[in-house]
Amino acid sequence: MRITIQTAPRIGDRPNGRRRRRKKKNPEPLTALRVEWLEWLVTEYGAEPVGDWAEPPVTFAQWRALRELAAHEAA
Repeated sequence: MRITIQTAPRIGDRPNGRRRRRKKKNPEPLTALRVEWLEWLVTEYGAEPVGDWAEPPVTFAQWRALRELAAHEAA
């Protein structure tokens, strides 16, 4: 007796056996800046105090303005 059960191919399977990979997403430029700001806060003040703050002493907008001013003066 011959087996006649066939299963449907999985979603995403390609005929040659390779699956398609999703493109890697790049973060928004503003998100990357926020990550840089958080890293700066940790290096400047330390991880323990940063974790305890409700409000940071230097906001993102202030840090960004200081950074742009420093870049402008350096140029």
